Amino acid sequence: MGVVEMLAGGALQRQFDNACAALDASWVEHFVMEGGSVMAMGPVGDCASSADLEDWLQQFASEMGFGGARYLHIGHRPQGGGIIERPPLRFLSTLDKGQEPWRAGDPALSQVAQASLPFAWVAKDDLSLPDVQRAWLSIERLRGVDAGVVIPVQDYVSGPAYISLFSQTISRAIAVIEQRRHQMVTLAIEFHIRAKQLMTSRTRPSGLLSDREISCLRHAATGATLVEGASSLGISKRTIELHLARVTQKLGAANRINAVAIAIGAGLIDV
Repeated sequence: MGVVEMLAGGALQRQFDNACAALDASWVEHFVMEGGSVMAMGPVGDCASSADLEDWLQQFASEMGFGGARYLHIGHRPQGGGIIERPPLRFLSTLDKGQEPWRAGDPALSQVAQASLPFAWVAKDDLSLPDVQRAWLSIERLRGVDAGVVIPVQDYVSGPAYISLFSQTISRAIAVIEQRRHQMVTLAIEFHIRAKQLMTSRTRPSGLLSDREISCLRHAATGATLVEGASSLGISKRTIELHLARVTQKLGAANRINAVAIAIGAGLIDV
């Protein structure tokens, strides 16, 4: 399945369109309209398991000239509250499992949600960063990592994700972005789509919410009015309002719409 078929009618279309706007038009026409191949490695669509995805991720990193890579599906992160530092919904790394616990200190986290194109990062110490991020960068330096590239994926339904390539110099990282950003963007989107198909969400804070609160969220996600939701659930409009208010508070959401987005990203409800 090509990228056009995968994106048709989906939330990632805007990401792809924004990225293509900054790319070479002849390449976009070749890849999208003519089905052109962008790399010699096998298509990510052939992956049938998480292990296959890890192997593909290493090939991707190597093809781009990097020593390794991580994939993180962040999901919709709450505005506040106790689950702000929860692990990503999906996570893969080419590093040995014992060396790669999830660390929320990655400075890229704060930039991913606002970016459509790849950007470079450096592992050098920065006194202006919070201690948790400085510690994260310190670990990278201890592993011999100088710099890398982050490729964001703007999944507006399930929350942003990104692939981080590492073990390269900053000058080389910047050069690779200039030369191959179109390949990076397209393949990162394809990888994220396939990862969602093969990997179940590993962070489902369902214990925070009652069954009734989740039911109310599901109705809100369908666009049902409070009256319609209350009628379907056999409760009063005031009761469903209270449930949704509690959900919004528990998830640290800014409002009811944000609560629905967080719940979808966390795998609590489907649309």
